[in-house]
Amino acid sequence: MIPSAVPPILCYHKIESRHELGVTRLGPRRFARQIERLAAAGWRALSLAELGACVRGERALGARELAVTFDDGYRGLRDHAFPVLAAAGFRGICAVITDYAGRLNRWDVAYGGCRFAHLAWRDMRRWQGRGIEFVSHTATHPRLTWLPARAAAGELARSRAALAAALDSDPATVSWPFGAAGDRERALARAEGYSLGLTLRGTWGGDPLAVPRMPVYCWSPPMPAVGRWRAIERWAGTAANRCAVGTSLIRSIGR
Repeated sequence: MIPSAVPPILCYHKIESRHELGVTRLGPRRFARQIERLAAAGWRALSLAELGACVRGERALGARELAVTFDDGYRGLRDHAFPVLAAAGFRGICAVITDYAGRLNRWDVAYGGCRFAHLAWRDMRRWQGRGIEFVSHTATHPRLTWLPARAAAGELARSRAALAAALDSDPATVSWPFGAAGDRERALARAEGYSLGLTLRGTWGGDPLAVPRMPVYCWSPPMPAVGRWRAIERWAGTAANRCAVGTSLIRSIGR
């Protein structure tokens, strides 16, 4: 077996022309320039199966291979992101909050008063087979580490069942909301049938359910995760992700 290796994994959120307060939104033109630069430099985007094989040590990682992921599954992806990936010959992995498919993001705090719609199931079915694969981002996007074990397991199970029913798939990948998952959450995920987990911070320690990614925020450079500024990117991304605990606190107070 080949020693496991994790490629650079980009994690995008909103690709939107509408502005909002916050750091996760990227304008469509800036996103397109990033993907076009990566493609021109000879980078190739892996499929979910290829990524999993690299993580498990079943496949050697190529010199210029990366993965492109999207958290939350916003509707703007169908208009501004997926066509760009297709034009570049890139694959994409999109994590879906299943209870909010086709609905507004009322699970989130509306900083600045803006609400954004999520992809509907019909949008996802349209892009299946066109280079986009859909995985779990739980059912309602809670911070699982703050939930009782039974509730956390329910989030994982309900999301996986919804994806299987709506997309005729067998989803075994979860993207952890806020990148938050400890030993308990990973054990719950394994029990629910997940074998790959995507987080947002940390270094690769060999656990397939704790695969680190590079978040791409509004300040990210033209060649995110693979350029000369990647160490600074990682530091800034980790800091921003830690600040996201405020969103969880506001949501908890609201409930």
